[in-house]
This record gives sequence, structure tokens and C-alpha cells, in this order.
Amino acid sequence: MKISKKQSVKKLNFNTLKFSGIILFVCLLLTQVNVFSQTKKGEKTCIECHKNTVKKDILHGPTATDCTVCHVSNGAKHPLENVTGFKFLEEGANLCYSCHEETQAEFKKKYIHKPVKKGKCTECHDVHSSNNKNFILEQSPALCFTCHEDFEKAEETAISIHKPSFDGKSCMICHTPHASNQKRLLVENSKQLCLNCHNKTITENDREIANIGKQLDESSHIHKALKKRCTSCHNAHFSNKNKQLLKETYPLGNYAKGLEDNYTLCFNCHDTDLLNLKNTTTATEFRDGDRNLHFLHLNKDKGRTCTNCHDVHSANNTKLIAKTRKFGRWSMPLKFSENENGGTCTGCHKALTYKR
Repeated sequence: MKISKKQSVKKLNFNTLKFSGIILFVCLLLTQVNVFSQTKKGEKTCIECHKNTVKKDILHGPTATDCTVCHVSNGAKHPLENVTGFKFLEEGANLCYSCHEETQAEFKKKYIHKPVKKGKCTECHDVHSSNNKNFILEQSPALCFTCHEDFEKAEETAISIHKPSFDGKSCMICHTPHASNQKRLLVENSKQLCLNCHNKTITENDREIANIGKQLDESSHIHKALKKRCTSCHNAHFSNKNKQLLKETYPLGNYAKGLEDNYTLCFNCHDTDLLNLKNTTTATEFRDGDRNLHFLHLNKDKGRTCTNCHDVHSANNTKLIAKTRKFGRWSMPLKFSENENGGTCTGCHKALTYKR
């Protein structure tokens, strides 16, 4: 069969194109820089000496493909051979930002983590490889404890600890590791952050923690200390004061000695005279004439603690008077009504009225 001139040219063009494609592919393979392959016969690659940089599970992109993404290539066999060394293309965090531009933009927020501010990315991240997500040196909280040593010690010495801070969950549930517009590098407003978990009843061993979110939603009166933040009274991580993560002392239970030292938490805001003065016309509104009824209830060896009458978070009664109060298995009902010059209360006793 005779092939026409046109067909012959067409076939020749196809073969030429095919051959050119193969040549191009081979050239690309030969010129491709890879830290695992030799660049010239007899030369060692980076990885032959620096095996530790790739021994972990997850490789940083440049480590896996090309050291010269971060290091200056000077054509030397090794920096020890009378060469100045393989310097970085840019200094410090600027090298990281040359790829991680979106992260640099995040660092313009109001509060910046100190290592970030100093440009010390490597205090937390391994630049070559890691066994941890995001190339961090250790899992949180162990990584955080390398600087925040007091938190690590607290796990063994504190009276109470906030379990999410120590049970292997990440500190990043509450904090951002780089920068935030919230104080303490929180991921959002501190009160809302607490309510993200405390929006349900939590049972722990023999203790039940109320659904604070629901309680606040259903209450007409909120404790002023709680209106802005829970940390007015609570420590977020641990406490050396009592079992409820409180910042200062407050007695647990229904009874306690009427001493200032037992109520330092309350007296951060409230006047100590309501505990110490038997008679007053200024220290408290809970008085009959000048007879101080706070003193009457509190100042004795077996004084009634504040929570016998008040709910520390919120209530539908004025003065944060609770609806019920527990005495062992019994939930004692409280009834309180207020008027212009005093009020009437029923609970531990029959209805008693006071007038200022």
C-alpha cells in the first residue's frame, strides 16, 4: 500500500513529538533536585548524613523535596570543607513567613504569644519532621509545660484541678498558640468559653456540677461578678484554696466559723463590716434597725455560710436568694419577699420580717 506524502509528514510529526516528550521527561528527572538522590556521581546527599531530620512520621514539605527551599545552595560538597555553610535564605521567622503568609497575618492581633513575638517558631515546631500534628515538638499539654512549669507541678500539689487542663486534652481547646484578640490568648470571650462546656449537667464521681448556662438563661438576677467573666471567682486551671477552683478561700458546706479568713473570696468585693459589726446602719441592707442580720447569721462558731441563703451564680429572687438549699438529701425551700424598707424570709425558721 502506497503512503501519500501528506500521511508521511503527519507520521513524522507525531514521532518527532513523541520523541521530544520522552527527552523532556528524562531531562526533568535528571534535573529534579531531591534530598534523597545524588546530584553528581560520588557526592553525598544531605540525608545520608542528616538522617535524623527525616526519621519521624510527618515530613515538612521542603524537607521531603528540596533543602534549598530554606537553605542557601552554594554548590559545595559540605559546609565543613572551607565553606561558610548552608545559610538560611532569610533569618528567623521571616523564613517561615515566606511560605506561611496567612499565619503572619494572624499575628497582627492584639495579644501575641511570646515565642511568636520573638520570631522563635522553633521553640514549639520542628522544622524538618515530627510525630505530631502541625510539626509541634511534643503533644500538648507537655509542650506547654516546657515553659509553664508551674502548671505541671500543680497537677500533683493543687487542691483542685480543672481536668481539661491536665487530662491529655489540648490546651488549644481554650487557648490559641499564636495570637488572639482576647486576653490570655483565649479563643473567644472567657465567659462564653466556659459556657461551651458548662451548658449541661456534669457528673463527676459523687459530685454534680449544675448546668450553669441553663441557670443563667432562666434567671432574672445575675451575680455582678459573673456578668463579665467566671474568672472573677474561679481559677481556670487549678486552685490551692478549695475543691471548686476558687481563687480565694470560701468554706464548703452549710456551716463554718465566722472568720474573715474563711471568706476572703467574698470580701474581695463585699465589706468585711457585714461580718464583724454587730450594729451598723451602713455595712449592709440586711438589718433590723441597726441590728446587723449578716452578723447574726455568720459570726459564730457554727455560722451559716453565704450559700445557705444565696445562689452564687444567679437567681430569680432579688439579693440572689436561692429557691432551695440542700441539707444532705433534703432540699429546703426558701421563701423571700422584699419591700421598700426590708423584707420577710422563711426557710430555716418561720416567717420573720426585718425593717431598716
